[in-house]
Amino acid sequence: MLKGSFSHYSPFSQLLLSLLVVLGSFLLTMFAGTVFALLIFDINIFTDMQAFDINSDSVNISVLKFYQSVYSAGMFIVPPFIIALLVSKNVSRYLFLDQKTRLATALLVTFIIIVSLPAINFLAQINSHLSLPEFLSGIENWMKNSEEQAKVITEKFLIMNSTPDLLVNLLVIAVIPAVGEELLFRGVLQGIFGKLTKNIHWGIIITAFLFAALHMQFYGLLPRMAMGILFGYLLIWSGSLWVPIIAHLVNNGMAVITKYYIDKGNIPEELETIGANENYWFSGLLSIVFVLLLLQVFRSICKRQA
Repeated sequence: MLKGSFSHYSPFSQLLLSLLVVLGSFLLTMFAGTVFALLIFDINIFTDMQAFDINSDSVNISVLKFYQSVYSAGMFIVPPFIIALLVSKNVSRYLFLDQKTRLATALLVTFIIIVSLPAINFLAQINSHLSLPEFLSGIENWMKNSEEQAKVITEKFLIMNSTPDLLVNLLVIAVIPAVGEELLFRGVLQGIFGKLTKNIHWGIIITAFLFAALHMQFYGLLPRMAMGILFGYLLIWSGSLWVPIIAHLVNNGMAVITKYYIDKGNIPEELETIGANENYWFSGLLSIVFVLLLLQVFRSICKRQA
């Protein structure tokens, strides 16, 4: 009965509907997560605060990863399907999940992400030198504190002593965010903002900005926004959400795998910051040129396939 019942609503109304669905799904899944955390880990989020304090010696990383997964599912994975059900009669087509992705396309996208690493680190270097005006110093200090907190959480999450630790992190940090964030941002919001602005490019840019801002890390805003724009065009050119999902998965997965093998001493630590050395301008700009050339190839292939 509800299938496609909101399809005639304006883009702005669909945006408000989407926000309500995301909020409702998030609250329900977090409640369910609290119950399951109590049953599985015997930890109550309301009374066992030390287990959730990332700066505490008694912090329970397994519980934090569990909540991270629940949070991602409730905010990113579940809502897009509900939204698609409400505003479209074909859920898979609305979310661009009905188009299969060829192996050659997946390999090319993987190569594009690998080549883009110096460019991403280059943008991160530029971002690190940016500062807000003096009258916004309070906001900047808050951003810096948020950045430091996020860095601490990431470092503790990425402590991996075994292959099972690696597999868990690939699931929590790579697979779930790649699928969920692409479903919500590229699958739902990009189309809505494109209709709102009547311009597909503005739809991509606005969505990419929100995608970057959601991570609450000001000094990672530029590289994340660039990745969001890249994912947006990969979807538009290919017509398949699986393409940006693969790109997102490769990007996050490489970070996890690289960290794992660096800590094991199998690969040099410098590999993690390629493009962020003293020659970052040269390597970064060279990376951008190659990425743009590869994207032209990707676009041409997509046109031929269409």
